[in-house]
Amino acid sequence: MVRKYTITAFTENSPGVLHRINTLLTRRKVNIESLTVSETEKKGISRFTIVVKTDPHLINKVVKQIDRVIEVVEVFVSENRQLIYKEIAFVRVATGTAQRRVEVEEHAHRYGAHVAYVTDHDLLIEKTGTEDEINSLYLLLEPFGITEFVRSGRIAVRKTIARKHKDPAAEEEEEDED
Repeated sequence: MVRKYTITAFTENSPGVLHRINTLLTRRKVNIESLTVSETEKKGISRFTIVVKTDPHLINKVVKQIDRVIEVVEVFVSENRQLIYKEIAFVRVATGTAQRRVEVEEHAHRYGAHVAYVTDHDLLIEKTGTEDEINSLYLLLEPFGITEFVRSGRIAVRKTIARKHKDPAAEEEEEDED
């Protein structure tokens, strides 16, 4: 059964690491849904947050292979329920009239978004939230005329400290026992 997983890899900050990780995923025919790379609190260490959809057996093989990449310091796999995660999106919406502008702003505020920039012809709405929250806002604003849309990759932290190579299915069993 295909499920969504978030792979978190801490790596040395050096050229070619992204290519090596991508090659591992490509060889296993695992498509990247979202990818974010950033510096961490530790100097010289980068954090890769990679969202994929695959089956539980394949995800564990992929994570073990990523861990073998020389520059990888630690790698974890998590399911959504184990994470606090967000994305950010910008939605540019056409607004021909003042009434239409007010309407779009009201919808944006109702969905927890805010206006980031205004011109005579459009509003740039900024929304931080889960994929579902961003998708809902997009669908709400679509009838007004979306002229531009961009979203970031996922950023995520585990609700609890991760243990290396912990199988998400095994964690589910542990949680059921509690």
